[in-house]
Amino acid sequence: MNNEHGYTLTELMVAMAVMGLLLAGIFVTLQQSESAYQYGAGRAEVQQNARVALDRMLRELRTASTITTATATDLKFTYLDATSTLITVEYTLSGTPSAGNPVQLQRNQTGAANQPDVVIGGVSGLTITYYDVNNVVTTTAANVRSVDVQLTTVPENTALAPPNIRSAVVEGRVRVRND
Repeated sequence: MNNEHGYTLTELMVAMAVMGLLLAGIFVTLQQSESAYQYGAGRAEVQQNARVALDRMLRELRTASTITTATATDLKFTYLDATSTLITVEYTLSGTPSAGNPVQLQRNQTGAANQPDVVIGGVSGLTITYYDVNNVVTTTAANVRSVDVQLTTVPENTALAPPNIRSAVVEGRVRVRND
């Protein structure tokens, strides 16, 4: 019986301690990877929502023939569609955004069946600046020649988003056609 080799209790304890350290290291790495993924996905969502909304607004503004309202948080304009029908479009916020309470960006169009159409949610700020032909800020709708739109978005569901994602700000300027 002297030839039987086995593991002593000390060897088993050392092996379990080493295995525990390896598993703890793998767990920490996995946890950090999950956190990085959530941050990246949340950040991408915030930026993409802002870009999609801004692109849509600027694309429609490029075809605008008349700006009918010139306020800092409301954009109303008209344009002719492909059938030469005069369409009025208005972009507004569904409420007043506050800290921790984002709102929706809504699009209203004359003759559309389902009013209002939600463009994106998670909007924490919308600033619209109007410029005249001399590139001077104006509030007179008839004098508007270019429009600067600044949109700030945050995660729509703040409970699921990582706390370090604050917001994304996108901005664009477009010259109005003004037929």
